Amino acid sequence: MFITKYDGHLHIVNQYDHSVQAGQVARRWGNESFRRPDHFESMCLAVEKHDIGWVESDTKVLFNSETGQPVPFLSVNLLQHVEFYGKGYEQVRDEDLYAGLLVGMHWIGLYTNRFGYDPSFTFKIPGELAPFINENTIKQQKEWVDLKMALWNRAEQRSLFEDNLWMNYELVQVMDRLSQYVSMLTPDTKEQWTIGPVRRTLGSEGEMITVQGQGDGSVAVDPFPFDSVVETTVLRRKIPDARYRSHKEVYEVMEKAETEQIVWKLVPAKG
Repeated sequence: MFITKYDGHLHIVNQYDHSVQAGQVARRWGNESFRRPDHFESMCLAVEKHDIGWVESDTKVLFNSETGQPVPFLSVNLLQHVEFYGKGYEQVRDEDLYAGLLVGMHWIGLYTNRFGYDPSFTFKIPGELAPFINENTIKQQKEWVDLKMALWNRAEQRSLFEDNLWMNYELVQVMDRLSQYVSMLTPDTKEQWTIGPVRRTLGSEGEMITVQGQGDGSVAVDPFPFDSVVETTVLRRKIPDARYRSHKEVYEVMEKAETEQIVWKLVPAKG
């Protein structure tokens, strides 16, 4: 869950709702300046379902008895984190090999500075769990060798296949971060984030994208990579920012909370 605090409330967005919303935006990627890479539909599916392994945990609500509140995604126990993402990876892989490969790369990238793509972000791994995480990282990447061999069309250069794959990985990361912006902030925000890098075309250099709220539910995106203005809806619940006595209590409060539809617009920055 994304959990942020505003005005005496916890604002809550479920992980899978976030990924579905991100997938909807991903399908709008592409214009005269930003090319859609090969396997675009599989990339969009990967974005849409990259957090599908979190459905059960979001439904049951993870609870921290020390804080008396539900657990935000960045504070989830690392072993649970591996379990949830592992289940999601296998589910998507069984549906679409290419999308599954991208979800697996997204998952393992969370422990490896996103493979150096975003050195500012990685999960902190306790020393006692480092051997387990390293073993899991190696295990998954060995499996990807078989997936790649099943997906690679031998009539094309292998380097071209790999380049497309990593460009799609970049897009998964950008869509994830952009969705986090609208999921974790409120429409009146004027906060600025820089996300990326991402390439305009397969052979171009990566560049950063700036997103900044305009205070009215619109977000200026510069440079603008979509086919036109994008209207997107975030599903959010609010509960009092209080210390709850038990998992049962917070679960019941969340079950009764009304789901709000928060509408955002992604617009080109004014030049």
